[in-house]
Amino acid sequence: MRVITRSELAYRSKYDLDAIHALVLREIADAKQGSPELHSAMVSLENIRREQGARKTPPKASRSVDPRAQQHPA
Repeated sequence: MRVITRSELAYRSKYDLDAIHALVLREIADAKQGSPELHSAMVSLENIRREQGARKTPPKASRSVDPRAQQHPA
């Protein structure tokens, strides 16, 4: 297995990422300990998780202003 890069993953949909994630997990399960395939799969898995995490960043919160906080005592 070759390493799947973040730039390759950036243009994939969430569903594609989930499917690739599942495929890489199967590759890891089938790879021999210490093999180049296992190393590539582990790097790919980390890249997938980073891309998924980057997409889960919450949007910037808008400021909600409490009208009572703006009142000035007379």
